[in-house]
Amino acid sequence: MSKPGNAWRKIHGRVTGQPTNFSWVIEGSLAGSGMPTTAGEFGWLLSQGVKSVVTMTQEALPGEWTNRVEYCHVPTPDMGSPGMEGIESAVSFIRGQIAAGNAAVVHCAAGMGRTGTILACYLVKHEGHSADEAITRIKKDRPGSIQSDVQMEAVAMYEKYLARGD
Repeated sequence: MSKPGNAWRKIHGRVTGQPTNFSWVIEGSLAGSGMPTTAGEFGWLLSQGVKSVVTMTQEALPGEWTNRVEYCHVPTPDMGSPGMEGIESAVSFIRGQIAAGNAAVVHCAAGMGRTGTILACYLVKHEGHSADEAITRIKKDRPGSIQSDVQMEAVAMYEKYLARGD
């Protein structure tokens, strides 16, 4: 996370009361977002119907926030992607939450690279998209998403991983 990016997210949150870059990928079920930087922003996510959170930043969200929701933390470096085990953990968590009627949000710092990677992987596994289709959809619906070659390759490798049945 860049210092200017962190400052922007904090200012944005104080002005709007909500995290940056929030949008539904599957209306009412699965969303992506920038990292909430205040308890008020986290509360705003809950007011949108979010009941479960996937954090893709290296640091977890504060426990006093996450004890209010179902929570999954997959520590991943900025501009990177988790391995297949981390992707599968996040995607399985999301699927279980949606099946239980709990809307899920995935966030990283800006809600773009790592977030977009996991959202695309979810579309591959549970919405019948190819890796290319999922990447294209996420990039269209959430401009700036899936920021690095490593992240694009992770979605493609996840599709292959699923095809092998590992």
